[in-house]
Amino acid sequence: MNDMKNIKDILNGYEVPYDHNDWIKLEKDLPKSPGMSGLTKTILVATALMLSVSGIYLFNRINKTPDKEATVIAKSDNNKSVVSEQNTNGNDIKPENDKVIVTTNKTNLNSEDKEFTETNKNVVTNEIKPEIKENNSAIKESEVTDNHENTNKNNVKETAVETVVTPDISKLTFKIEVQENCIPAKVIFTAENLPEKCDIIWNTDENLRVYGAKAEHTYIEAGNYQPEVSVIFNNFILKTEKLKEITINQPSFVKINFDNSENLYYFTCNNVEDLKLLWSIDNQQFIEKEVSYKFNSAGEYLIGLTAINEFGCKSEATEKVNIVVEHVYYVPNAFMPNSNGVNSSFGPIGENLDFVSYKLVIVDGNGNTVFDSDNPEFMWNGRINNIGEEVRPGYYLWEIKTLDKFGNVQTKKGRVNLIRN
Repeated sequence: MNDMKNIKDILNGYEVPYDHNDWIKLEKDLPKSPGMSGLTKTILVATALMLSVSGIYLFNRINKTPDKEATVIAKSDNNKSVVSEQNTNGNDIKPENDKVIVTTNKTNLNSEDKEFTETNKNVVTNEIKPEIKENNSAIKESEVTDNHENTNKNNVKETAVETVVTPDISKLTFKIEVQENCIPAKVIFTAENLPEKCDIIWNTDENLRVYGAKAEHTYIEAGNYQPEVSVIFNNFILKTEKLKEITINQPSFVKINFDNSENLYYFTCNNVEDLKLLWSIDNQQFIEKEVSYKFNSAGEYLIGLTAINEFGCKSEATEKVNIVVEHVYYVPNAFMPNSNGVNSSFGPIGENLDFVSYKLVIVDGNGNTVFDSDNPEFMWNGRINNIGEEVRPGYYLWEIKTLDKFGNVQTKKGRVNLIRN
């Protein structure tokens, strides 16, 4: 029973009036099951009630008809004739001060009636506006036609003013000048007799473009190229022409090889092609494939080689050599004075002692000079300056400085053991 009471309370919220007799009849008509739970009963009752309420609501909506109809009122252009009608409920629509006034019978109007009235007002407004637009269009039709004719006349005048005469390019010629046919190869493009207001675009045949009546371009890769030229006027291509094919060559790779023996150097080129060679050695030039050269002065030298292949391509190579010039002579490490001419004196021994300058100095352990000479042939005999008293046996320090005719200076140092019987 509690479930039924709750359903009754819910039904009281609907707009259909609650009738106690209908409710008793509904309870009798519902099927009853001895073992049915309260929840099951509630669900069945609620379902039946919802179906009933839905049917009542739909019935009312279907049978309800509008109690009024909208009447379209249009005012004439001369403000004299006005159409006035009444709807089915006796409502009047009257004009007042050039406005459309809808007078409705407000008796028994509910909320839905008000919504219907507002909707009809919008319909009236929407239907009147197209008539006004059509009138305006009819009034201004002649003006639009005149404006269109004037616009066409202006366009004709502008077209006549902007008419451009295509220039004569029959005398236009093109020239390609290859400054160097080996990479990096410089090429000059020239257009002669170019009319005014014309532009030139050169296609180098390597996905690059250069501009101007005279343009320069440098090819950095060897190969065959066929440039192309285009003549541009007023953003249109008047002419496109393929030019003569040009060939860009690759220089030969060269490297300097060398070997030496006692400052006598042998220079060769690693490339076996038929090349024209030019050697630059110690400010001298040679054209042989193999060059031998004797360096007389010590120092660092830059050897240069220029090679030209069969295409006239030039390649260069350089190499540095470090020259050391040694004055060759022998210096003994001991001698014995008064030994009857057998190793009885001390000095340099050699075949080529032709020095521009020579100096020998010998000192004792205290740094005192016991002998000096400026001639390789004047050697020490064991006495102070070769004329004083004999020095004691033992070790003595010596130093020899020499200068040859090529400007090479050399210094040698050592010690010698003086032995006496």
